[in-house]
Amino acid sequence: MNNFTAETRRQLKREQKARVMENLGRCIGIQLMYLVPYVLLMVILYVSVFGRAFALIAGGVSANDYQLMAALSRGLNTVWLCIALMLAITGPLQFGLMHFYIGLAHGEDVTVGTLMYPFTSLKSVWAGIRMVFTLWLRGIIWSIVPTVIYSAIVFSVAVAVSDTAQYQVIAGALQVVYLLVMIPIRVKLQTYNAGWLLLAQDENRSAWAATREASWAFRGNLMKLFVFDLSFTGWYVLIAVVLWGCILLGTVGLTAMSTGMAIAVFAAALVAALCLTAVLNGFLSAYMESSFVRVYEHLTEPSAEFYPEG
Repeated sequence: MNNFTAETRRQLKREQKARVMENLGRCIGIQLMYLVPYVLLMVILYVSVFGRAFALIAGGVSANDYQLMAALSRGLNTVWLCIALMLAITGPLQFGLMHFYIGLAHGEDVTVGTLMYPFTSLKSVWAGIRMVFTLWLRGIIWSIVPTVIYSAIVFSVAVAVSDTAQYQVIAGALQVVYLLVMIPIRVKLQTYNAGWLLLAQDENRSAWAATREASWAFRGNLMKLFVFDLSFTGWYVLIAVVLWGCILLGTVGLTAMSTGMAIAVFAAALVAALCLTAVLNGFLSAYMESSFVRVYEHLTEPSAEFYPEG
């Protein structure tokens, strides 16, 4: 196993940043394409749940509470279908996205169509579903004990402390402690995501075994992986500044200008926020994921010292 130093981290990130910039349009496109099925399902869900009730109200029908609730309850039948479809497509879409990032990390000529690759065979679809379920289950296993302990302590404090202000202070302190405890757990769970690389190599591989084997590669390097994650903090700050800056400008325009111009400025600010956020998110996701792929591969590559020249 190779040593993962700060210089290695910077070198791998520089390499991947250059590759992402060369394929920026594709990185943004595949992120938007990834979101399309979920947006469509949410629209279908919203229309099916509230559509009948809105139709009654918009049609001028004098509907009572019972009629409105009946219309809503009929729409709720679609909720389970949409949830099932979301669960069914999440695994394959995530698998396709990881294929894209793996190819990007290797300098291959990746395309946005890579996202749909797993849907070309039932084996790939099932492999994606198995991996997503495995990652979810591992997350539950690692998080359940500290979460139960935290919830029990908070409940006990709520029963024992009658003063609202004092309870809020204690509850806030407990939440901070809980979040700190969850940091190493989140880093550990991140190591399981490298299982996608092993599954991409062999779709017949057990998802549980793939995540376990992938996690082993990070033994002794969890703190370095945490520092790797922190190294992207500036980009998250930039996205937040851009998003809220555009919204703030739109809000100022909404209050300081005449009605027609104010609405136009606010709409332009929202469009700018959405476009800039989409560009930055597409870049950052590709930058982080492709860099993570190379970090894992660096840790699993045989060290050069085992192969002396001559």
